[in-house]
Amino acid sequence: MRDPNNFGKQWRTVREELGVPEVTTHSFRKTVATLIDEDGLSARIGADHLGHSHVSMTQDRYMTRGRIHAQVADLLDRTVAKSGE
Repeated sequence: MRDPNNFGKQWRTVREELGVPEVTTHSFRKTVATLIDEDGLSARIGADHLGHSHVSMTQDRYMTRGRIHAQVADLLDRTVAKSGE
């Protein structure tokens, strides 16, 4: 089994050489969770894959927030249009 401290040191060296110091191993977990979410797979699948016993951990920490939902914009447009009639 690989020593996590050794891997951490190696990863720091690689990311510094690549000029991406902000990319951590945690970034990969976030990317996987985002891909699962964007493909419409369930939070349970995401939690299982990431090793979380509670789906809420996956949803609260890893799944994308702040998306713009066209359906909400359409609903608001319709509501405003009705009030202006």
